[in-house]
Amino acid sequence: MSAELPKERELRFERLMAEARGFGLDVREVDSTRPWGGYIRFARASLTRFLSAYWQGVHVRHADLDLDAKLLLVMPGRRLSLQSHAKRAEVWRVLEGPVIISTGKDPSDVKEELVRPVDVVRIPCGRLHRLAGPVTGWGVIAEFWQHEDPDDPSNERDIFRYADDYGRPTDSGVNDLS
Repeated sequence: MSAELPKERELRFERLMAEARGFGLDVREVDSTRPWGGYIRFARASLTRFLSAYWQGVHVRHADLDLDAKLLLVMPGRRLSLQSHAKRAEVWRVLEGPVIISTGKDPSDVKEELVRPVDVVRIPCGRLHRLAGPVTGWGVIAEFWQHEDPDDPSNERDIFRYADDYGRPTDSGVNDLS
């Protein structure tokens, strides 16, 4: 990692938090320490504003948005683990990129796709997926979850890793948004 990247990371997070607050979003949590970048999580009360700010022109069912809305920030050339979720589907909108999104039914059939800003990707529950930042710039994704069972919603522990670039345990339900 270049010596300038930590400062660039800090500035990127500060800029996106200021933008989000300008939209009237209530920032609930910021984690800029992930090996791939980090995320900004918004309060549930901000979901309508989150949709207005980042999902214009995309039909979204509000009933599906009873948990977290986030911005994912992926550093240049970094990627999240190859993962799946048992209790949720995810919907991503690329805000900055392009990014590479890999999906598949199992590790042997994962395919990569270059996804450009404003594109929307829906990841079904149980589908393997991985997000990678572009080599020369940051990737920024607006994300929300669709729960399989609203009475038993997903949470951050609903993650099963199949591959990881950072030595974290694979194939376990650990509490780690990666």
